[in-house]
Amino acid sequence: MKLTQAFKTAVLVSFGFAVMQAVAIPPKTWDAIYNAEGEGDYGSAKVEGDIRFGKYTHYKEVQPVSFKVEDGLFAFSAAGNLTVPANRIEKENFYESCAETKEAYISYFNKPRKFTTGKGKNKEEHEYIINIAGVDLACGNDLYAVADLRIKFTNEAAQEAWKKELEGREKYRREKVVEFRLAEQEKRASLREVSGVFTDPRDGQVYRTIKVEGREWFAQNVNYNVDGHSWCYEDKESYCMRGGRLYDLEGARKACPEGWHLPRDREWTDLLVGLTHCYDGVDKCEAFAKKMKATTGWQGGGGTDEYGFSVFSSGYRKLIGKSTVRYEDMGEYAGFWSAQNGRNETIWIWAMGRMSDQMVRQLVPSKTNAYSVRCINGN
Repeated sequence: MKLTQAFKTAVLVSFGFAVMQAVAIPPKTWDAIYNAEGEGDYGSAKVEGDIRFGKYTHYKEVQPVSFKVEDGLFAFSAAGNLTVPANRIEKENFYESCAETKEAYISYFNKPRKFTTGKGKNKEEHEYIINIAGVDLACGNDLYAVADLRIKFTNEAAQEAWKKELEGREKYRREKVVEFRLAEQEKRASLREVSGVFTDPRDGQVYRTIKVEGREWFAQNVNYNVDGHSWCYEDKESYCMRGGRLYDLEGARKACPEGWHLPRDREWTDLLVGLTHCYDGVDKCEAFAKKMKATTGWQGGGGTDEYGFSVFSSGYRKLIGKSTVRYEDMGEYAGFWSAQNGRNETIWIWAMGRMSDQMVRQLVPSKTNAYSVRCINGN
């Protein structure tokens, strides 16, 4: 009996330890914190008016901030604190980049609700999204999670519903989402520390770079405007800021600055071998795509970005017939152009999907389709 009890105790202790270990594993997505993985959305919205910053506290790296979001189904004011390193404030025009970008990224559940305002003939019905789990402020290419988040909706009825149903009840989970975003923020900062920097002389855009087997690559998608041959996903500038532009073949051939070029098919292969140290062909290598993917920008979460290559799911653009344009697979797919091999007319793209274990090459369906571009140093 004693042995049985001891055995039971040991099992319970072991099981409890296993549960603790499982709980300690970071969530893959923000909506997993809400036990609703796959149900949450993360999208951009315009900041209306000025972004107001409070006094910067150096020793805590705390930057008080407040701003108003007024875009589509979002209409609220947000206030809280950003975690910003002192050198970012002092040396990198932080305030100016925030004021220029004027974009917020919102973690939310896309379930608009109708709220009535006014009475009698002045009675109006409006739809708003109020189930908001987190807000990040975009400053240039960086995102900063708003901690200690306070929200006030423009619509009084929406504000009343927020206070009654969500403000207090979901506060703990919103704080966990902030922790999740801060971890991503730290990851991006750590990548910058081990990366090079290149400033495109054509438009002043700054790109992070990494070296793989002695070759230098862009570690971000190109965002250089080639008139008539490059586009922002859904024609929204905010998507260009985060994931670069989409180029048709003619645009891709002009996207890289002087001294850099569109990677040849063989150079893509060399990159993958250099990153993975797998020499058996990409179809036989381990599941390395997760290590190439950015930590954000993919439906169902992102990757670990272990290599620092930061593949962001930018989707693609396709032309149907002569005039019908369709943007597809943002969050589900990333495709990159490769250069034509000599006189060979075959054009390949290198791509991965949300569920991909590898990055593979595909025959391009049409030269008018638009995909992302990375550049490699050298001629």
